Amino acid sequence: MSFLGSRSSKSLVREGLLDAAKMGASETYLGAFGVWLGGLPYQIGALATLPQLVGSMAQALGTYLSERARSRRDLIARLMRIQAFLLLPVALLPFMVTQGKTAVTILIAVMIVYHITVGLISPMWNSLVGDILPPLSRGEFFGFRNKWMAIVSFSAVIGAGQVIHWFAEFKWAAYGFCVIFSFAAIARYFSARQFTHVEDVSLHVPAETKFTFWQFIRRARHSNFVKFVLFVSCMNFAASVSGPYFAMYMLQDLRMSYSEYMVVVATAVLAQFVVMRSWGALSDQFGNRTILKVCGAIVALNPWLWLISSNFWYVVAVQFYSGVFWAGFTLAAANFVFDAVTPPKRARCVAYQSIVNGVLVFAGSLAGGWVVGLVPLDIVRHLGVWTPESPFLALFALSGILRAVVMLLIFPAFREVRQVESIRSHELLIRVTSIRPLWGGTFSFIANRYGARSVGRDRDD
Repeated sequence: MSFLGSRSSKSLVREGLLDAAKMGASETYLGAFGVWLGGLPYQIGALATLPQLVGSMAQALGTYLSERARSRRDLIARLMRIQAFLLLPVALLPFMVTQGKTAVTILIAVMIVYHITVGLISPMWNSLVGDILPPLSRGEFFGFRNKWMAIVSFSAVIGAGQVIHWFAEFKWAAYGFCVIFSFAAIARYFSARQFTHVEDVSLHVPAETKFTFWQFIRRARHSNFVKFVLFVSCMNFAASVSGPYFAMYMLQDLRMSYSEYMVVVATAVLAQFVVMRSWGALSDQFGNRTILKVCGAIVALNPWLWLISSNFWYVVAVQFYSGVFWAGFTLAAANFVFDAVTPPKRARCVAYQSIVNGVLVFAGSLAGGWVVGLVPLDIVRHLGVWTPESPFLALFALSGILRAVVMLLIFPAFREVRQVESIRSHELLIRVTSIRPLWGGTFSFIANRYGARSVGRDRDD
């Protein structure tokens, strides 16, 4: 594994594994925690998206710090430690405030501060890591790193779910949530220690490479990267119409236990482990746009599958299917940034991308919360096949329509940025699954509709 030959790359893997433990044990159950605290639908939607919106705005400051900090590495590690300490009040929240709207409001406020640190870290982390890793092996490295992160995250999801379920059986769910968020704080603290072993590369940003957010937006008609940002952000807008409300649908309408909820969540993480390494190698060979095309077309179908049945094992199967292709989509979207932007502009472009994405994700959540409060039950009765009468079904149907619109109207606007091999979509699916008869037949229609013929282009300077 030549991409793991340096001390920095090994430290990045270890830092990622500890971060995955933190995410699997805490952020995965944040929605369930909000539901347990007694959050209303609009609060659960805000919990899922408002902190991310504020965090995305903080990336502008993260860019400023990235360009002026003496040591990007040391500043990132310091912010990671702050994140660890911010998880402690979350762990203690059930013992400080009674369940209800006030408790959820406090949780949202703490997570806003938490995501501000995430926003500060993101452009600096991407800038520094992009300078450290060799361009030709980034996809393989992140595929390997994300695969093992998925394994650790899966283990953390299972362990945290069992902890919550066990305590809930004794009517002590508060102690269960306290344990998992405390564990997450410890994991984040040690991930910060691992990051201090990464090479601290200096950064020089010429004045001519700096530009404002509004200059970035005004280039939308001409910049390939800005068109890519609009595509990914609009896809996330469509997903956020329904995404924040799946926890409420499963825990309240489907009446799942915490143990069943754990299995559903862990299944998506398991799917990432199965395919992430393959997606990384494929992105190096065939480009990221091809993967975005195939995975984007398939994830557009995901919300509609929730309308067919509420059977537990059917839901688990849908989650596995969803995890496979969201894994490819998110990996390709992240790698595209490294390919499309020159190093001096990388931190600034990552920050501006996050701002656009954060605004649209928050808008999608607000739209979902508005729709779920207005939809008549008469309409809901005609949406599901073997599902309970739930207003959330309307969100799933709407989200699927919006995803399809984004793929049809916005995806064609941007191009691949490096020379890559051409491959048809069904062949890509066969390679990532290695189950030729099953997958080749299942996705033949989609493959013909979205045939991939990528060509290399100059990157967006």
